[in-house]
Amino acid sequence: MDAVSIALVDNDRMALMALSSLLVRMGFRIVWTAQLGATAIQRCIRPQDRPDVLLVDMALSDMTGVDVCQAVRAWAPSLPLIGITAYDPQVYRDLAVSSGARTVISKDDLNRLAQEIRLAAADRVNVGRTAVDQDDRVAGCTSRHTSGGQTSAGDTAVCTADSRTVNSRAADDNAADTTHTHDAAAAHDAAAAHDATQPSAAPGSPAAATPAPERSFRLSAQQTTIMRLYADGRSTEDVAAELGISKGTIFAQVARVREKLHARDRNEAVALCRRYLRM
Repeated sequence: MDAVSIALVDNDRMALMALSSLLVRMGFRIVWTAQLGATAIQRCIRPQDRPDVLLVDMALSDMTGVDVCQAVRAWAPSLPLIGITAYDPQVYRDLAVSSGARTVISKDDLNRLAQEIRLAAADRVNVGRTAVDQDDRVAGCTSRHTSGGQTSAGDTAVCTADSRTVNSRAADDNAADTTHTHDAAAAHDAAAAHDATQPSAAPGSPAAATPAPERSFRLSAQQTTIMRLYADGRSTEDVAAELGISKGTIFAQVARVREKLHARDRNEAVALCRRYLRM
C-alpha cells in the first residue's frame, strides 16, 4: 500500500522542516511544502499537485489558515484539510471547520495528528471516484474557462452543476465572457501584434520547438477590479478591505489571472494588465 501523501503549509521554516521529518519517520510521504498560503492555494488549483491530505498552519504570514482552507475548498471540494497550530487548537477549531477543515490539532500531538491523517486519507478513498471526479470536473471547467476552449452540451451541464460548489467563481468567469469581451479582444490583438514583432527563434532551437502559450485577457469583473487596485499600488489588505473579501479569495483570483496570462508572478500579471488592459 502506498504511503499517504501530504502537503504541508507553515510559515515557520524550522517548524516546517522538523514536522516534515517527523511525519516521514511515521511512514508518510511529503510531496511538497510551502511557507505562504498563496503558494499552497496555487499548488492545489492544479489537480496533479494535490496531495492525499493538506496540513495547514493556522497562523501564516500572508493570510490565515482559515483563508487557505476556504480558497482550497473552493477548488478541491474533496481534498482533506487538517489545521495545525502551536497554540490552543480550540481557538481556531470552529472557524476552521466551518471553512472546510476536518479539525485543528496541536503540532505537539503527533500521535493524534498521524491518526487523523490516516482517517482523512481512508475517508477519501472510501468515497471512491465520485469526489475525485468532482474535483477533476471543477479543474476541467476552470481549464476550459481559462483557455477559452470549447465544451460539449454535456460538459457544460457538468460544469454548471460543479460551479455551484465553488462559491460562484465559475459563474463569475462566465459573466466575464460578456462583460469584458471588447476589452479582452483588444488586449489579445495588441498582445498578438506585439508578439509578431519579436525576432523569431533560430530553427531547431528549444524556443522554436516550443511556441509561447496564448494569453487570455478575458478577466472577470472581480479579477479586473483586483488587478486594477494592485496596478494602483494598493496592498492586499487594502484590496480585501475595499472589496469586502478575504485575502484567500484575492490570492485565488490572482492565481487564475496568472494562469490566463501565463504570468510568472503577480508583478508580471499586473504589468501585462497595465500594458494591454490600460490599467
